Amino acid sequence: MDGLMLRLLLPAFLFLAAILGIARCDGQGDRSDLVIAGGGEVFTLDPQRMSYLRDMRMGGALYEGLVRLDLENGGFKPAAASSWETSDDGLTWTFHLRPESRWSDGSSVTAHDFAWSWLRLLAPDTAADYSSLFFMIKGSRAFWEWRQEQLEEAVTDGIVDGPGLWMDAERRFRETVGIEVLDEHTLRLNLEYPVPWLLDLLAFAPAAPVHRPTVEGWPVNTEGRSVAWHEVEAPPWNSRRFVDFNTETGRLQQDHRWARPGTLVGNGPYVLEAWRYKRDMRLKRSPTWRDPDGVRNDSITTLAIEDPNTAVLAYESGSVDWINGVNVEYRADLVEMARTGQRNDVHIIPAFATDFFSFNCRPRLPGGDLNPFADPLVRRAFSRAVDREVIVNNVTRLREPAIATLIPPGSIPGYVSPEGLEHDPALARKDLEEAGWLDRNEDGVLESDDGTPFPVVNLLYTTNTPRYKRMAIALREQWERVLGVEIELTGRDTKFYKNDLREGDFMIARGAWYGDFGDPTTFLELCRSTDGNNDRGFVDEYVDRTLDAAAMEQDPQARMAMLSELERYLFQEQVPMVPICQIVDIHMYDPDRIEGVSHHPRQVQSLWNIRQMQEREALAGVSAP
Repeated sequence: MDGLMLRLLLPAFLFLAAILGIARCDGQGDRSDLVIAGGGEVFTLDPQRMSYLRDMRMGGALYEGLVRLDLENGGFKPAAASSWETSDDGLTWTFHLRPESRWSDGSSVTAHDFAWSWLRLLAPDTAADYSSLFFMIKGSRAFWEWRQEQLEEAVTDGIVDGPGLWMDAERRFRETVGIEVLDEHTLRLNLEYPVPWLLDLLAFAPAAPVHRPTVEGWPVNTEGRSVAWHEVEAPPWNSRRFVDFNTETGRLQQDHRWARPGTLVGNGPYVLEAWRYKRDMRLKRSPTWRDPDGVRNDSITTLAIEDPNTAVLAYESGSVDWINGVNVEYRADLVEMARTGQRNDVHIIPAFATDFFSFNCRPRLPGGDLNPFADPLVRRAFSRAVDREVIVNNVTRLREPAIATLIPPGSIPGYVSPEGLEHDPALARKDLEEAGWLDRNEDGVLESDDGTPFPVVNLLYTTNTPRYKRMAIALREQWERVLGVEIELTGRDTKFYKNDLREGDFMIARGAWYGDFGDPTTFLELCRSTDGNNDRGFVDEYVDRTLDAAAMEQDPQARMAMLSELERYLFQEQVPMVPICQIVDIHMYDPDRIEGVSHHPRQVQSLWNIRQMQEREALAGVSAP
């Protein structure tokens, strides 16, 4: 190796050595039982504020909601609740909590914990991303709107008493929102309308409980004995370390240092032992969890390795047991090696997610020009011109399932996916002609009937990964060749890309969506005119009415049929976006050494159920023949 090459590689080797040092000994003792490389840093350990998948995986280890997904058999398993029942009309759900459940400080987990945590979830002060998902709880939307108005009126009147306003909000929440604490271990939910996927939402990380004294920062020890917080009087606001109020707006403000090692109190199988920002996080077995025999590792370390190549090097060295999401440039080669049997440690897992490209459906573009994509015929033409098989086989090279509808087919039990618009260049050109776009003077440019040329199409993509640029280049080639239009590519950093989407400053833009719960509406609501994620500006009264009607339909089969017809209408007739493929997740782990990793498309993992198998083999006296 010459001197120049050595100088170039030395920083990478040193970085890898540092990472491996963290994995082998993280400052808390010996190497953890399980070491995971999971991409970037965790954003928050406050479950009500979680929105990223990596945060929610940690949340599932530190907290336990009422129920959890059954990753092996489908459906749901009891968690903090041992049982539940629902009324015949589906509007009332009663949950019975386990009396043996404990917080990691030894105090009991009670129905009061869930009710208070959902106050945080449903109050705008928390700035939770998923508040609206829980507006099916009776009175919750009205409470959220009331709290906003209460704060606005206080500012207008010039009387901003944050603590007093919050006490009024807590009282109103108890009196008007359909969350009832029947006793210490019985919780009742009253809904605005039947929600067939309610258990799915309750298994979602934002619905997990938090420990109020920990979140607010005050002790609840009485003569050395840990007691439930609702049994004692809370201290004055100025004695609570982690909450205060904005003096100008009256909003409750959170100091998130409560979610740190030595402070965080959870009710899950693990407790947070160490967290070194952008380096690593170490979990250890909780001494108080209700099911100690169900925890298969005493300790887990997750490494925040930003560089995907370093993560693979760490795995190949044996210092990382499992890479949860492989993003190296050559991952298509790894996938091919797995498919041809050259490697058994590369796992391709279809996700509950779809890659698509959105059309700007607004009547006019930001500059004021008429938008050709306001016409569904034009959108259909562009959709029919896409050869998805070419993209997944030759561009991404991951051979993802190519799909022409938004919801990954077969991902939701009881839901039958409709047919979308398949690749058909002849019909694509016919659709464009019916929309009035023809090469009228044979100059190679499409014109409308008044002679206006078809505008140069701006195709927006993100530059954070080469994947989207490659897909955009392939789409440009297909659309220009089949339709005779001109496509201009625009790459943006994620921050600026998101701003362009919000402002509608695009004609076509790349997109992706991961379903949040196991129901078609987790995808189809993207097409509601008022949905906050409807970046396309797509408005259709029939779509809104059908989504409303489906929310009230109590017959499960009729409801699924209604939503299937809605998806057919959306992706055969209106086409607000062009679905490309179901996203796949690539994991690396040796199945001869690691067991318990779930291949569930929702990408939920029970970290306490994953373990190395050498210990089992050693105990069994396994030896080579």
